[in-house]
Amino acid sequence: MPEEAAIPVPTLAIIPLDDRPCNRLFPGQLAAAGGLHVVMPPREALGWFTRPGDYESIAAWLGDVDSEHFVISVDMLCFGGLVASRAPDAPLAEALNRLEALRALRTSRPNATVFAFSTIMRLGKTVAQSGDLDGHTLLRSYSELLDRAERLGDHDASTELAAIERKLAPEVLSDYLEARRRNHAINRAAIRLAADGVIDYLALSQEDAAPIGIHIPEQLALRAQIEEFRAGDRASISQGADEVGLLLLARHCLLANNTSVGIAPDYAAEQGAEVYPAFESQPLRKTLETAISIAGARAVPPMEADAMLFVHTPVETQPDIAQATPCPRSPILSLQAEGLAERVEMAAQAGRVFGLADVAYCNGADPELICALQSRKLLGKLQAFAGWNTAANTVGTVVAHLCLLAAADPARGHAATGGGWQFVASRLIDDYGYQSAVRPRAMERARQMGADPFSLGESCGQMESYVAEELRPLARDLLASFPLTPELDDEPDVRFSLPWHRLFEVEVDLCRSALEPETWQG
Repeated sequence: MPEEAAIPVPTLAIIPLDDRPCNRLFPGQLAAAGGLHVVMPPREALGWFTRPGDYESIAAWLGDVDSEHFVISVDMLCFGGLVASRAPDAPLAEALNRLEALRALRTSRPNATVFAFSTIMRLGKTVAQSGDLDGHTLLRSYSELLDRAERLGDHDASTELAAIERKLAPEVLSDYLEARRRNHAINRAAIRLAADGVIDYLALSQEDAAPIGIHIPEQLALRAQIEEFRAGDRASISQGADEVGLLLLARHCLLANNTSVGIAPDYAAEQGAEVYPAFESQPLRKTLETAISIAGARAVPPMEADAMLFVHTPVETQPDIAQATPCPRSPILSLQAEGLAERVEMAAQAGRVFGLADVAYCNGADPELICALQSRKLLGKLQAFAGWNTAANTVGTVVAHLCLLAAADPARGHAATGGGWQFVASRLIDDYGYQSAVRPRAMERARQMGADPFSLGESCGQMESYVAEELRPLARDLLASFPLTPELDDEPDVRFSLPWHRLFEVEVDLCRSALEPETWQG
């Protein structure tokens, strides 16, 4: 059974969760900041949105790739990606057979370091078009009511559950439950592989959920199995999905450098650390601590830290940025943003390694925080930043980046002078510029055009042009805060696209030659 001992800096082979920028591009961009080399299967093998990845191509790539170090998405390997994992198209027997590719990998490369990650299915379904929203909402309600009725013994929930079942199309509910049962069986099989030493470390992550729901009994069963198999040092359960590959990349980096990194969380408000973020089943503090553990780092007090992690916390609840009221927003949140910016400024002046996770809202960064940072001329001094999608996605991205920065500098000095600033800049352009400022306007523009924001179809090109026109001035303003390098012109050309032909995510291209070397795609 391979041990987690010091290894040379590897070529890291990654099978990502899907082909979205967060899974296809982020790993290579962060690896560059940490001095690592990343290869992936060809993009065409990874599928696209509702089209599953090509298992045969991926399995062939896995067998041929020149690497002894792996981060592997079980969802891509077994089902063809995250979206495909929510449909029952791949039968359990076929999925189990695909999972055996990991055992074959271990047999052929007994000394390889293999990290894997797999999701615990979300409460709803994929919203591939606006017409799917009602079914998605009903399935979330069904899942929460089922847990309240069966596990918690809530008799009122049983009555509500029956009403929801009458509204759900039988085939929709049947497909949903079948996919859940199959995915749970795959997660149990993956735990066995970890216990057997086939997988060196397995991260199970809970995709979009809630404190109560059908996923809770699944989590309890998986935790019990981990305990039963005495695999607690080889398997974990966390929140999130898209950030887990980054955390395992960071774990590889720390292992390769035989480095222990201490990260000190600094919450804007301690009570905010106890908030249950949207789409998550545990408090923010627990999500952050688990992310640090998955990365192979340690949560420590500030005086013992190699890196500081500032967290812009929610106030009571975590609203969606798209539903936030127009500025000025919460006075408490405004004061919190100013206070956090002051602490960030002190860390920058002290020459510390630090990052900022903005989880005051979900699905976008807080404009008041960005304003507070701009007023102190701090945007260009940020060494790691994220404010996208869920709290787990955001904190996991920043934790991974901090680990790579700290490990890349043996002296633990200021680490922002490497290639990581482009990633920070692209996060600000995306998480603030697009998600918080442009996306709400783009959603309204699409509706005015009669286009579906979840499936733009023939309107995609027109909407991409609109997004680029609206976002480019913001991007140039944000980039003005950063020092230019030889890779970027005085007037850097920033390009944008809508990779899944919907408005939920944007791909930001900051000088492709610097940020997306061909070697990243194998």
